[in-house]
Amino acid sequence: MNILQLLNQSDYIQINNQLIKPEYMFASEDYAEDDDVAVEAQLDGAELVLTVADLEDATPLADGAYWLESVGYLRFLTRQALH
Repeated sequence: MNILQLLNQSDYIQINNQLIKPEYMFASEDYAEDDDVAVEAQLDGAELVLTVADLEDATPLADGAYWLESVGYLRFLTRQALH
């Protein structure tokens, strides 16, 4: 499954040890441009903005998460996964 599909199916994002509910989270899987904003959220009081290019540059990890050099550990979660 590609990272944009995971993004669009998730409700929350785990970034390092924090669980956040993004203010905006979507990227077209068919027509996404590299500079399209895919995620907007508040993280430690600062605004986090990730583009499609940022996500597509992420390195997949064995546990299903991703590593982003600019952010760190990134995992997409659904409400069901939290229960």
